[in-house]
Amino acid sequence: MSSLVKTGLRLSRHSGSNPLHSRTAPSTWVRHLAHATPQEKKTTQAKKTGLVSTIPEGSPIKGLAYIKGESDPIAKADGEYPSWLWTLLEPNMGAGHSDTPLRAVRRELNRENRINIRKSNFLKSKK
Repeated sequence: MSSLVKTGLRLSRHSGSNPLHSRTAPSTWVRHLAHATPQEKKTTQAKKTGLVSTIPEGSPIKGLAYIKGESDPIAKADGEYPSWLWTLLEPNMGAGHSDTPLRAVRRELNRENRINIRKSNFLKSKK
């Protein structure tokens, strides 16, 4: 039964031996499928239109010189930067941001595997 809980399936006390009738989706799945609230829509629109850099154009950005002997880079106008740069501040960005529940399952399986390896190594060291 513990493996069913880890994969997002839960058995109720009254379900008997058939888990197909009592599947429940994890809350993370439900949230991804829900519509955005009007307040969330307003904030995402504000983010898209209201993003401006905090450093004025033409001022040096101290601490970003990564080549020895070079001067600090100079800030450009916001329009000169690529559009993807402003999306880095948004949460859940990346190649697999939609499969978060699968990542959580995999993380849990990896954690269990590490625990089992540690137990196995401990028992081997006692022999």
